[in-house]
Amino acid sequence: MSDTPNARQERIERLLHELRYEIERGLMEREIPEEMTFRFAFPISHKIPDGVVFCEFRTRPTHRMNVLGDPDLNQPRLRIVKNDGT
Repeated sequence: MSDTPNARQERIERLLHELRYEIERGLMEREIPEEMTFRFAFPISHKIPDGVVFCEFRTRPTHRMNVLGDPDLNQPRLRIVKNDGT
């Protein structure tokens, strides 16, 4: 039994939020590089005859001024807190 389109859309959005968390955490802890690229294409398009649907994900460092229009992008959502042992 296949999922409804709404359930699939919700699952994709949840996975993208999880991906954002993992990337942010990996960057803060210096476990992943700041520059990554992931690309793939699906050999089907309903809007373009004989077309494809292309997906690209890229991370790269940029100046803060380039993202000032979006307050969510200006500060990390996560912060590393050192435990002082108490």
